[in-house]
Amino acid sequence: MKYKVGDVLFMKNCDYKPPLRPVLRPPLRLLPHLRLENTYGIITEAYKYSDMFEGDSTEDDNVYIWYSQVDAKEYYFYENEVEGEVIK
Repeated sequence: MKYKVGDVLFMKNCDYKPPLRPVLRPPLRLLPHLRLENTYGIITEAYKYSDMFEGDSTEDDNVYIWYSQVDAKEYYFYENEVEGEVIK
């Protein structure tokens, strides 16, 4: 997995890509990230792709729950949607 729980992530760019595969466990309580560019927050949960999707999926389909420090909301995103930098 590219990011770990507890990582502070600066999101440089995000491109929303709705999942094309059947989802086993959709993150219903959360918002898709939609336009969170140049913001930062903390990864609060990480799910492996094989736990979230049926059938064909790859590492790009790992799901992350991200708490935004800018607007105090939780969002989810897939690994292939984000160009980010972990702040140490």
